[in-house]
Amino acid sequence: MGPQIAVKINRRERNAMATRAKIFEVAHGLFSEKGYDAVTVQQIADKADIGIGTLFYHASSKTELFLMVYNSSLEQAIQAGRNTQNDLPEDADLCERIIALSLPIANAMNSPEAGNFARYHKELLFGDSNDRYRRAGIDLVRGFESEVAGVLGGAVHIDAHSLLTRLTARAIFAALHFDIALPETDLNPATRFASAGSMSLRMQIQIIVEGFQSIALRHATLSNSEPNLSTPANRASDEDGSWLNVVPASDVS
Repeated sequence: MGPQIAVKINRRERNAMATRAKIFEVAHGLFSEKGYDAVTVQQIADKADIGIGTLFYHASSKTELFLMVYNSSLEQAIQAGRNTQNDLPEDADLCERIIALSLPIANAMNSPEAGNFARYHKELLFGDSNDRYRRAGIDLVRGFESEVAGVLGGAVHIDAHSLLTRLTARAIFAALHFDIALPETDLNPATRFASAGSMSLRMQIQIIVEGFQSIALRHATLSNSEPNLSTPANRASDEDGSWLNVVPASDVS
């Protein structure tokens, strides 16, 4: 490949990146101002000063554009939670660490864009599985769950890839995700943890985390003593395999 061809390709790539950035900026502004349903792809294309064909080269639909924009918001929230959790003192309670990771995501529902975030989480849950930006969003969720699993496992000295840690991390995000995705009209303001501050969120995380710690402690105790298989619960646990088994990511996806 000659240098002139390489320069042309580089210029083409830079132009494509600049166009994508412009589309992102315009789409974000319109979605923020009008809400998802009131925005059309033609409005985005017109304001970005590009043709519809160019817009669809970067995203095949309005939903893809929407996911592209709010994937970025979710990524920022995850990073904010990571930073806050990392800044906690070493003796911080496990619940406080999980809350620190989760709260920036929950706080999206206190913003003027609460409706957009609710729509975004619905698209992550029910959207087209072949949508590249939905897949990117699911990857962000899996990364968040891995972060939570790492904190959980580190707190009780078990593998972050164990079935117990990963299912607990999944439960934490599921509670968070479900509350955000619920329609505003279906929510009781007295029980929504996002609009009611952190109290309800803390309670939900405490329930999940204390259950996690209880199971981890029970299995740690059993591993250091002769298992008592006299009860149905213990027999079922033995038959189903240990919670502490390390499992492939695909088995809990």
